[in-house]
Amino acid sequence: MVQIKEIKELLPSFLKDSKNLLVSVLDLEGEVIHSNSKFREFFSLGSLARPFFFELFNEYQREEIEPLISELIGRPNDMVRYSQSHFNSLLSWEFSVLKNTEGDFLGILGVGSVKDESEYLSNELGYKVSVDSDIYFQMNSDWEIQFANTHAELFFGTSATGFINKKIWQVFPDPKIYEYALHFKKAKETDAITVIDGFLSESGRWYKIIIHPRICWMDIYFKDVSEVQLLGNELGRLDLTLDSILNNSDQSYILMSQDLRIMRFNDLASEQLRKYAEKDLIEGQKFLQFLLPGLEEKVLTNLEEIIGGKKLSFEQSIYLVDSGEERFFRHDFYPITNLNKKVIGFVYSNKDIHDSHSEFAKMTEQNDMLKEILYSQSTVLRSPLSS
Repeated sequence: MVQIKEIKELLPSFLKDSKNLLVSVLDLEGEVIHSNSKFREFFSLGSLARPFFFELFNEYQREEIEPLISELIGRPNDMVRYSQSHFNSLLSWEFSVLKNTEGDFLGILGVGSVKDESEYLSNELGYKVSVDSDIYFQMNSDWEIQFANTHAELFFGTSATGFINKKIWQVFPDPKIYEYALHFKKAKETDAITVIDGFLSESGRWYKIIIHPRICWMDIYFKDVSEVQLLGNELGRLDLTLDSILNNSDQSYILMSQDLRIMRFNDLASEQLRKYAEKDLIEGQKFLQFLLPGLEEKVLTNLEEIIGGKKLSFEQSIYLVDSGEERFFRHDFYPITNLNKKVIGFVYSNKDIHDSHSEFAKMTEQNDMLKEILYSQSTVLRSPLSS
């Protein structure tokens, strides 16, 4: 007890009370005789626990670290550094001999900093991978599960005691494990982070499967992406539906973003612009560069109202560049809004109404003529009677 009290007094408060550093003091046999709360929390130890430090390492790492610590005792002025992989974390340790003011040996001081490997993995992949939110388990070199989080227990349908130390294909809840095993094997051989997509028919869920090979084991993450996948499928179906509607319409359509950049157009709009303006519609370009001949003044005059979300409809002729042939069109501009009624884009459409307009004009002319004839005949016939 005297020694432990002396150790506590010697250790600076920034180590004893650190929320980030793991601090432990070992005796000559490797027993942890003192540690801070961060060390006990990280290794899930009770406040009175005094484990043997080397038991906190896997068998492969234990063979490396024990000789280093033993050598350090014979070199009291040196420092030993070692990187420990512990589940999904990487610990960087610094070991040195702890002595009192008289120079007497008190123990081996170990100070470790923790790096979350899932954070490193997230940076490598470009999206978040987490032991807290994803299904996570760890396999040794014999394909035996060594560790699993609570999400993995729900995934396997049993507590960890039901599958720990068992080979993955003996307990995996879906026949596709034999397909995934090939990817596990290849990732191990190439020592490369591997990502595959998988659908498990037993659960009806989509997963992004991340395989992270380590020195003597493998981290496996199953990230549930069912909602994203289903949304993607739904958007794909909507996309096909939109294409079908646009390309089977008798109107030309151009869909624009909020800054009036062309996002999509149908075949009729593309053919029309080639015919009347000798231009090719290009996605991503500004719509105002592709106005049909003769529309510039009308559109630019009303541009502020169009951008403000007001619908604009008008009828105007378009002339062929070469021949000057005239066709009469109805033109419409209207906004696209989200659920909050905020304008997020615009649609321009037009329809060739030349033939129907000509018919209507002809009918109007005939009606006017008929009215004149009827009026004339009525007047002529009634005049003798009146006189």
